[in-house]
Amino acid sequence: MRYGIKVAYDGSLFHGSQRQGSEDALSVEGAILEALKRMGQHEAGGPHPIEFSSRTDAGVSSLGNVFAIETDMDPGELLKGLNANLEGIWCIAYGRMREGQNIRWANSRWYRYHLPPGEMTGEQTKDLNGALSEYVGRFDFTNLCRLEEGKDPVVQIDLARAQDLSGRGDLVIIDMVGGRFLWNQVRRMVGAALAVARGDLERELLAELLKGPEASDKALKVKDRIRTMPPTGLVLMDVIFKDIDFTIHPGAVEIARKRSHNQAWEASMKVLLHTALRSLL
Repeated sequence: MRYGIKVAYDGSLFHGSQRQGSEDALSVEGAILEALKRMGQHEAGGPHPIEFSSRTDAGVSSLGNVFAIETDMDPGELLKGLNANLEGIWCIAYGRMREGQNIRWANSRWYRYHLPPGEMTGEQTKDLNGALSEYVGRFDFTNLCRLEEGKDPVVQIDLARAQDLSGRGDLVIIDMVGGRFLWNQVRRMVGAALAVARGDLERELLAELLKGPEASDKALKVKDRIRTMPPTGLVLMDVIFKDIDFTIHPGAVEIARKRSHNQAWEASMKVLLHTALRSLL
């Protein structure tokens, strides 16, 4: 049977989702293949039994990436076995795939970027949302990505929105939803929108950049000054398939919860220390 598996992971522990040329670069895919090998579900040197729906860069985390796997195991037992053999990766749900279905052809992808504390003020959120609204629609993102050869730069964006959860700019999240995204596109989009919100980039020039190679000379001159935001703040929240019904497996989630307990505790202590230090200013 062929299944789609929803997988979450801490991107800070991995050199991206896909295996790289160097065996020293630990990837999410490589870790899962090693876990499958320990479970007797994969032979070293054999064909790769998994394929990811979305590629994420080094440092980028996920709450809902999806990989496809062909297996005769009960899917619930597969998830529990994987979670018992993985660190920083948690398989949380499964769904039966159609015969011949391409895991790359998702209906939409939802990314969320978490801005670092102090990156902007609460008053700038309105201007940030104004800049983000320029992205909604179908545009050429040649100037706001690292375009790979053969890739179509025209992308449909269905949602681009910021929320200030603290009211002071200390906890700003930016959600983006689209059918697909190009390499570094979300992080470049966030960097450009921030520049507009701060007054470092005219909103009209951002709109010009979305014309791709047809952008004005003035816009093309400023594109190299736009920051590509760090991968640390980026999370692939979900990959959505309208024709795959995913089932969350409580047993697998419980194993994941127990194995991630210490990591969550350590992270919360870091947040407490940072908050205490900021309160002194």
